[in-house]
Amino acid sequence: MFTYIWKILMVVLVVGIGAGAAFWLSQSSVLAIDEIVIEGNRAVTSEEIMEKAGPLLRGQSLVRPPFDTVRGELGDFAFVEDIEFDRDFPGTIVIRVREHRPFICLAAAGGKNFILSAEGKVLAEQGAAAAAFPVLTTKEPCSAEVGRQADCPDVLTGARFLANIPVNFNYELAEVSVDNGDINAKTKSGVSVHFGSLADYELKFEVLRQLLARATAAGVQVIIDVSVPERPVTREIAPPPPPAPVEPEPAEEPAPVEEEPVPAEPDPAAAAQDNAALQGTGQEGTAVDGAGAPVAGTQ
Repeated sequence: MFTYIWKILMVVLVVGIGAGAAFWLSQSSVLAIDEIVIEGNRAVTSEEIMEKAGPLLRGQSLVRPPFDTVRGELGDFAFVEDIEFDRDFPGTIVIRVREHRPFICLAAAGGKNFILSAEGKVLAEQGAAAAAFPVLTTKEPCSAEVGRQADCPDVLTGARFLANIPVNFNYELAEVSVDNGDINAKTKSGVSVHFGSLADYELKFEVLRQLLARATAAGVQVIIDVSVPERPVTREIAPPPPPAPVEPEPAEEPAPVEEEPVPAEPDPAAAAQDNAALQGTGQEGTAVDGAGAPVAGTQ
């Protein structure tokens, strides 16, 4: 009986010492956090993360840091998907950030554009449509708020459509429109595609991949309908007629320049005849020479 009681007392003593040591370490400055390392962030800056996490972690014991509180604060950033922590004794905490990947540009209500993740979370507002991402439109424009999950059914349908494209589909999509679950798309090369619903998703993409490959090899522009994948439809589009040649405008002719009349040179022979006529008639006058100058003694 005495041995049994002694064993119980020893267990209680060991547990008590352990609990006391843990409490002491949690309150002691020996294992206080004095350095914070941030990894994995791209869209959210380290300065922004440190502004929220620093006051909550610095000086706290490495044994029992307030990880849940920090995780909640950093979750306010729209791009943050998950946060993990690692301890590096004696006083360093490593914050590993996993961010949502921007995936879609949503043309939303009010003429606004938003960047969405593959899961449909609204990550940021964009001033204009981002050329780096496929543009998603819906028949009824959907409102969106940064940091919140898009809740319009057609937006979520478009997000699922784009997020699960098979890896062997080698054609980039530039535009996707959804109308009550019915999907239309356009490739970057300009091919229009009627996809229909998300049913038979993988089969439709395989049929679409083969038809696009044939059209590309033939060098023709087509419209493809795979809404019924067992009976796809391909319609060739006639190329637009070449533009009419532009005739050059006739050059303007310069305006004619009026030349001033040049006075005729006096004729010496005519002047001599005139002088002789004056002298023969006895009329008073002034004789002139060939240049028109008066001749002395003729008046």
